[in-house]
Amino acid sequence: MTLLPPKTPKTFAHRLAYLQSRAWLPPALLLLALSSVFLFGDDRGHFYRDKVHNENSAKFLAIADNLSAEHRFMMFLRQYLNPGDGKTRYKPYNRFPIGGFALTKLAILPFGNDPSAQIYAARMLMLLFFAAAAVLAYMSLCRITSSRWIALTATLLAFSSIYCLYYGDLISNEVTMDLFALMLVFHGIVIFEQTGRFRQLLLKTCIALLLGWHVYALLLPFSAFGLIRKIIKTPPNVSTLPISALYQLKRTTLSLICSRYLTLGAVALLFGVSVLTFNFTSEYFALNRETPLTKLPSFQSMIYRTGVDSNLRDPGDYDAKYLQWPNFLENQLQRIGMMSLPYAFFPSFVEYPTDAPSRLFAVLGIVASGASLIGLLFVRRHKILLASLAISGFCWALPMRYNVALPLHDFESVFYIGIALTLFSLALLWLHRLLSERLIAALSVVALLVFALSALRMSQFNNANQDIEIHKATFADMRIIREMIEGKSTEVTSNRNWNTMLYYY
Repeated sequence: MTLLPPKTPKTFAHRLAYLQSRAWLPPALLLLALSSVFLFGDDRGHFYRDKVHNENSAKFLAIADNLSAEHRFMMFLRQYLNPGDGKTRYKPYNRFPIGGFALTKLAILPFGNDPSAQIYAARMLMLLFFAAAAVLAYMSLCRITSSRWIALTATLLAFSSIYCLYYGDLISNEVTMDLFALMLVFHGIVIFEQTGRFRQLLLKTCIALLLGWHVYALLLPFSAFGLIRKIIKTPPNVSTLPISALYQLKRTTLSLICSRYLTLGAVALLFGVSVLTFNFTSEYFALNRETPLTKLPSFQSMIYRTGVDSNLRDPGDYDAKYLQWPNFLENQLQRIGMMSLPYAFFPSFVEYPTDAPSRLFAVLGIVASGASLIGLLFVRRHKILLASLAISGFCWALPMRYNVALPLHDFESVFYIGIALTLFSLALLWLHRLLSERLIAALSVVALLVFALSALRMSQFNNANQDIEIHKATFADMRIIREMIEGKSTEVTSNRNWNTMLYYY
């Protein structure tokens, strides 16, 4: 009979190495961290943030609630009777894709006339999109960095910024739904670059464009970089004939026309135009075909937001200050700086802003942007992917300056997440080369704690617990009003701490 040697007790290093080798552990830790945004904050069935957060939530919830086949699925804030001619009039908000509003409508549909339950369901839907965006970012970085631990750490640090956590439950298709769409397309282009699977990218692009327009800010640089790379890699014609240059030009042109990058851009553009055509057509008929297509409110708003015709609306002294290029660029750098640090590191700066932290964040924004772009010069693989992700925020902010610059639209800062993801990924790759992956695995645990602490502190920021009973009474009144005026339209307004909160019906 053979005696087995006694088991040697495993050291802490052995246990750490065992855990670090488990493929299921990083995604499990990611889901554990993301669960904190659902667990913290028990008042999401009410208006509990500042004026911007509350008004945007109310506005988009009203648009979703009004969505119906009766109005040809036009998106509008309210309808009313014109006392002059007795005709029904609408306040349309029909310049965005219908997908996000339709999903919100499905989420609130089971709760009938209970506005508190509707708000809670809509906020949970937004948080699901926020979590799904983080998961897609993790999956994409796994493929780019070839390390689950680097992908986990970079994702948790990037998604723990103040803008991500503060606007994570904002009821709007312009934030978490659009962020999910951006990460969905990024995941598609990563798979396309690595495996050549093009159809999945086209499908993800079309799905994403049903949720928001920020997808174009990623597709534009990716398609442009892809075409440039194709031109550079096109083998030259070795013919010595005099017409060789002309032949080479023709050959390169045909190669670009048949390129998948150009096909991707064309499909995205045509699909987006189709969505807008549907929106404008429904709005045209809802307005009794009395308004020319180019004079539709949604069309006019669209060309103002893009700066095509800035004379459509007088910005006033307050907005004009933010639209000036020096102020605009400084403000964007501040937002990039705040996107590049977890909220747990600077909560007091946000709650009690001063000039010093603003300048500090602007400097941090310069450092983060510069480090990301310089770091890309030393990346051997996937340079196009990371470069497209890093500059996608600029590709949206610069042409949309008339929209992004305003303080009411600071939620647009979420889309600088490409810089944060690129910065943390490159920094961790550099650390991985100098040190071992075991240290990166340990850092991921630290990142998990930082994310959870950021989510906890965010749940306490500008919280309305002191007014929760007032809110409950207000929503009880609103529920009675809705039951009394079923099928009609009204507007209910409440006030808390001098911040107006609107909920339209």
